[in-house]
Amino acid sequence: MDAENHFEKVRAAIEQLGPPDHACTLYDRREQEVTMIASYVRAGLERGERCVCVVDDGREPIVEGLVAEGIDVAAELREGRLILFERRLARDFQTLDMVGQIERWGKEAREAGHAGCRITGEMTWALEGGLRDLAEFEARLNLSPAWQLHKCTGLCQFDMRRFTPETLREMIIVHPLVVIGDRICRNPYYVAPERYLSPDWPRHEIDWMVENLQQLQLAQDDLRASEESYRLLTHRLVELQETERRDIAHELHDRVGQTLTAMRINMDMIRTRLAERDDKVIRSRNDDSLELIESVFKAVENVMYDLRPPMIDEYGLVAPLQWYAKKFTDRTAIRVEVRGDENWRCGSEIELALFRIAQEALTNVARHARARHVAIELREIGPHIVLTIEDDGVGFDPEVGKVDKAKHGIITMRERAETIGGTFEAHSGKGKGTRIRVEVPRRP
Repeated sequence: MDAENHFEKVRAAIEQLGPPDHACTLYDRREQEVTMIASYVRAGLERGERCVCVVDDGREPIVEGLVAEGIDVAAELREGRLILFERRLARDFQTLDMVGQIERWGKEAREAGHAGCRITGEMTWALEGGLRDLAEFEARLNLSPAWQLHKCTGLCQFDMRRFTPETLREMIIVHPLVVIGDRICRNPYYVAPERYLSPDWPRHEIDWMVENLQQLQLAQDDLRASEESYRLLTHRLVELQETERRDIAHELHDRVGQTLTAMRINMDMIRTRLAERDDKVIRSRNDDSLELIESVFKAVENVMYDLRPPMIDEYGLVAPLQWYAKKFTDRTAIRVEVRGDENWRCGSEIELALFRIAQEALTNVARHARARHVAIELREIGPHIVLTIEDDGVGFDPEVGKVDKAKHGIITMRERAETIGGTFEAHSGKGKGTRIRVEVPRRP
């Protein structure tokens, strides 16, 4: 992902934080710290919150980052909407003194009519204190009634180059939320402050670890059960959809198709009789009617084949794919090549699912790919059936556009493959086309 996209995603994640969130983030580059602080402060100012930045000796990069976000730092400082609290001002602070200072900031913000109080900064001011003091400070913030009363939000930043691994581990434990990259994660390792501050905590830490493991396992079991239920439901919905499509196709064939055939026969008879009369107007109207009937007949036939190609039950998968590819090429001018043994069969359920996947893939090609050529290949590899669909279009960036229409098509194809016990892969890149591969175990 390029830096600009990453920056935008970080900003979007940071803007999700609001009262009474208390999060931490770890960084190892100064630009990460500045990006976090600038985005965090800008979001707070836009919401009418007072913003407090606890800064190290490097005040200038923070100010520059805020200015780059379009913030008039001088005006915000003058109006009291922004406070820059430098490390030298906290030189004589014990870590617990900062709890009182934060409560005062929150109270003053509420009394001044601000929507809340947003606090952030790197935590090097606490380096003079011990690990236990710093952990107690963070835990007591979670206990502070003033945190919710004054609508406080906190983002604590830790420079991984300056804090020990032991300290960073403890800091993760005492924060309910952790910002990782461009995501805000609920912390599964979080320990409630009452428990963490208990003098018995060191003796009970193993109990907490065991409980946490049990909860994680239960969550994984529930997730697997939900995935299995979802898979079975999807499979059932696909079956019902195909049954409905088959019934509609039969209805079109038995009623509409037969009616149109009868009308065409009648019109042919009328045309024969009209040949005996010299009435050009009626003959012209009759010919127009025959053309309209033929047009409707072809349209109904196409709908029937789209719903469920009749030849798939008789001829398997390759012949319907070749027929559909020809229709697709006639409609879009995109050349489609289908390779595979026309006499090869793999079971009606698998054939129909693979046909639907190919349909969806070609639909995506027509809508998004701007391709000139598509190759579809069906083959056997050991005990598996493999369908590959490859185009020479513009492709897409797998890291971008996760909810666009093309992605919805990929989700549909993946679900189709999984309902028949198969696997689905989609490989693409900007300007590199797209390659889809479906592998399904052959059924006896």
